Amino acid sequence: MSKFSTIRIKKLLEKSDAAKLPDHKGAALEELGCYLFGKLKGLELYAKNKFNKSGSRELDIIYKNDRRISDLHFLDSFIPIECKNTTKKTTSEQVNWFANKVSDTTARYGILLTLSGITGKDETEAAKSEIIKAVHKLQVGLLIITRNEIENLVSTEDLAKLLHQKFFALCLEERVGLGFD
Repeated sequence: MSKFSTIRIKKLLEKSDAAKLPDHKGAALEELGCYLFGKLKGLELYAKNKFNKSGSRELDIIYKNDRRISDLHFLDSFIPIECKNTTKKTTSEQVNWFANKVSDTTARYGILLTLSGITGKDETEAAKSEIIKAVHKLQVGLLIITRNEIENLVSTEDLAKLLHQKFFALCLEERVGLGFD
């Protein structure tokens, strides 16, 4: 287990919030994503801002995951991560777009970091329908991490547990069709 620097997390969030241009906001959030996931055992940064062959789709961050030793052993050998820092909540369309990008890879799961949250009456409803649709139609699962969850991370163990809980809940919904909140 490794501790996160709460000061560094706070500074990277502030940097992302203060950026004037959307690209700079996204780059700062990607830097935070790389910091958080780069501290996890068994993960190695594979690429940032990686485009597909046609140049039509980009993945913000991709980690190689050595599942033999990884804190995220329950995820795939490659983990795509999308970073959204917009003034408005991440929409169900944006969730769907990311699900489609993940489905174009060999990965079965992707992680979405969203600082403004996701649309819906309780911040999960609208996007949750897209997440469940992605599971059933595209055969991919999305794990969503919000600003509040990022701010509460103290250690790599916290991040691994959070993702494991989200993975488990998604697998239960995928297999038995029940909503677990």
